[in-house]
Amino acid sequence: MKSYYEATDIITEATLYLHQVHATRKFSFGTWTSRQHVFVSIKAGTETGYGENIVSVNQPDVSLEDWKVWLQELVGLSVGEAIDYLRAHLETWRDRMTEMTEMALVDLWGKVVRKNALELLELPGRDPVYGVYVILSDDMQVIENKVKYAISCGKTKFIKVKLFGDEALDCQVIGMVRKYLSREETYLIGDVNCGYRPEGTEKPLNEITDSMMQLYEAGLDACEDPAFLNLKEWQALQTQVHPLSLIPDYPMRPSRVAQKTIIEGMGDCYNIHPGSAASIFDAISLAGRIRELGADLMIGDDSLVGPGCTIWQQLAIGLSAQWVEATEKEEDSDFYYGCIKQIATDSHTNPIVYDSKCFGFGLYLDEEKLKESSDQVIRISADR
Repeated sequence: MKSYYEATDIITEATLYLHQVHATRKFSFGTWTSRQHVFVSIKAGTETGYGENIVSVNQPDVSLEDWKVWLQELVGLSVGEAIDYLRAHLETWRDRMTEMTEMALVDLWGKVVRKNALELLELPGRDPVYGVYVILSDDMQVIENKVKYAISCGKTKFIKVKLFGDEALDCQVIGMVRKYLSREETYLIGDVNCGYRPEGTEKPLNEITDSMMQLYEAGLDACEDPAFLNLKEWQALQTQVHPLSLIPDYPMRPSRVAQKTIIEGMGDCYNIHPGSAASIFDAISLAGRIRELGADLMIGDDSLVGPGCTIWQQLAIGLSAQWVEATEKEEDSDFYYGCIKQIATDSHTNPIVYDSKCFGFGLYLDEEKLKESSDQVIRISADR
């Protein structure tokens, strides 16, 4: 990896933009009614780097005071020194804060040295990556409408549905997709969020196996986090449910820990999860470990709506991931699209193509428009 110490420009200010996304999302563990997204911009010289993460869900009054205090520590440092400082505080700052800030610093690093981020991170992939069209509903009419929408805009190569740990309901969800799209047309992924055995509950592994085979027969190709499992159970379950592919997600968080703990055979494809990786440097190391284990990797999502989407799309391309879920959202991303001046990927097309002529992550925003569309804006500078 190229040295970020070459980025000697001094950070002069940072800004936090809080945006409330009001959208109902149902999961096996509960329901989200709102998400609190934070965009960060960090300035050095004439350049600005961007990042994004979710600070909370269902907490519209969340405080950003800790995030403000942490960012203040970076003002006055060079970009390279700030990256070093952040790496030294991975265990003390919140994971979501470190991931978002690191995104912005890498973006800024590339912009000040006039190189794209994938080159600086020494990621060789440049081929387009397929985006996953995600359907988060247990309402059959909503699912049907979204399947038809995916067909209309050419986003059917990979589809992911939210599942709920209820065999009858989950088979109904899968069946609605398969009503319109065959296995030859669409690779169908289901995410149960451990619904078939939540953390702290008990259920024999053979019962989970039976449920997985029911979902496979209904038309599911891969299942993410079917149940709360230990590492050996992941191995055993994958062996028992083949050809259904398991996708471990929860055991992959954060990346700095997962690269030391994951083992071979937990699934056919391992998920690097945006929002919970805590560091893109560590996510890259984790990807290397996944390859050593002989598995494929995917880049997931955390319902991101802004800068995080293009950044993780680019990382998916650089890592030659099987697919990426972090794509801009219908309606939720409208305010963000209105702020874009330039972007290096466009998830309206599938597969997603990368403009390697960009600097950093190649994202430039109209911050006046971003300020106008945000629910809270906090500026951090040398004069505080």
